[in-house]
Amino acid sequence: MPAVSWIHWGSRAAIAIALAMAVACGGDDGPGDVTDDPPVDAGGDSAMPIDMGPPPELEPDTDIGDEGQEVWVFMQSHLHTTGFHSCANNPEDPGPPPDGQCYSAEGITGFLQLALENGASDMIITDHNNIDAWFDPAFAPLANIDRTAYATPLRGIEWSSGDGHMTVFLPREAVGSNAEALAMDWAHAPGNQAPVGDDFGVYSNVIDTVHAAGGVVIINHPELAIHVYPEMSLGADGVEIGIPPNPLDDISGGAVGFQASAEARAYWQRRLRSGERLAGTAGADHHFGGGDIPGLESPTFGIAVNYIRLDPTLPLPETVADALTDAETTIDMHSDAVIDALRRGHVMVTESEAAPRLFVGADHDGDGRFHDARAGDCLEAAPGETIRVRVRITQVSDGPGDHFNFLAFDHTSDDFIWLEEVSYTDGFPASANYDVDPDDPYAIELDVTIGDSGRGFLRFELERDVLGPVNDTEAVANPIYFGEWGTECAGSAPLF
Repeated sequence: MPAVSWIHWGSRAAIAIALAMAVACGGDDGPGDVTDDPPVDAGGDSAMPIDMGPPPELEPDTDIGDEGQEVWVFMQSHLHTTGFHSCANNPEDPGPPPDGQCYSAEGITGFLQLALENGASDMIITDHNNIDAWFDPAFAPLANIDRTAYATPLRGIEWSSGDGHMTVFLPREAVGSNAEALAMDWAHAPGNQAPVGDDFGVYSNVIDTVHAAGGVVIINHPELAIHVYPEMSLGADGVEIGIPPNPLDDISGGAVGFQASAEARAYWQRRLRSGERLAGTAGADHHFGGGDIPGLESPTFGIAVNYIRLDPTLPLPETVADALTDAETTIDMHSDAVIDALRRGHVMVTESEAAPRLFVGADHDGDGRFHDARAGDCLEAAPGETIRVRVRITQVSDGPGDHFNFLAFDHTSDDFIWLEEVSYTDGFPASANYDVDPDDPYAIELDVTIGDSGRGFLRFELERDVLGPVNDTEAVANPIYFGEWGTECAGSAPLF
């Protein structure tokens, strides 16, 4: 069978689900009675162990990407309700509107309407260095006209310095005003034009306090020409790898940011190789209503959007009416579910609701099912073990060429380890890199053999064979992580 041979590996204690049962027979009413008393030996000195056999199989008997079994929703992040930057540059004294306008209610509602039009569930609002939008009456779930669906705004802020930018995403209304957010350093008081330089502790302090409040931090456009994040994650939870073109990247007079997503993915690959576990995400960076920099009113959907897999045990409103009745509880519930998915890395970056999707799963126990680890999950594996990995493309559609480029990446190189051309009409070609599923030409399987020490990962990208409207990204799946990742993998156990 085709195999990928890892070079650096290790092992860690498996994250397992333990099911305990205590059953005893006996009692005054006859041997068939069941009691709560533990079984004891003839002398009554100690409990006798009961061999209950192997635990029940928790994996579903479905293929990966079965959306009748799995809960996937569209979420978009990095959304500015105004296009003006005085508030970003001078958050403590932005001046009068329109230039000093820190947010707009029209922008909140506009983004929610765009979500409903594009089948999205959640929108993370991230005005520059400002959270005033959180407290506007418009910051509430919005339903479509027949009340069959709704979209929810989530509490974010773009921490904006003269260097790196970060999405701060919080699960609760942890502060009551923008002044309090500034005091917590969740807004950068010196402003968007104040460089941080080599003082990386500034970033780490923000990330640590956000984590203490239950939130997550995503590195925004890490390679943007005028806002470059350090070459390290500093504890962040994710990084934008699906981003639209940005006129602020057009410093050479050439194409406007066509390579922004490719540069961001290269940054992500370097960080993964260094041992930093980061979820790859999409960020619209849409500045609603235009503003003071032409071209920043970028598309909210149609270039890159987050398709996230939710934990079905986390509560959400049961009906649209429930969601609208208690807006604060709805926002809290959706925030919890989205933060959990981002922490787990249960994110796929895809172009749009209509674009192809890329599902990845691993079979560790040899039962022929591929839910032992999914994209974003960590999998304990001992040296010498072989793990079967399945990759499946769904919702295949024609593109500007005649095939996709399918790329595989691991921890051994900054570049892809192999590339295959996947036909829009015929699926995967025969290759020594994998086995094609005889029943599904758009699904492949391959073996991963675990090496002697360390840790590694395996991930995949689907790109157009020719440049599309603004970039070449079609779909990007997060990695499966193998081996010893320690605290980096805390909270990332597979859902099944």
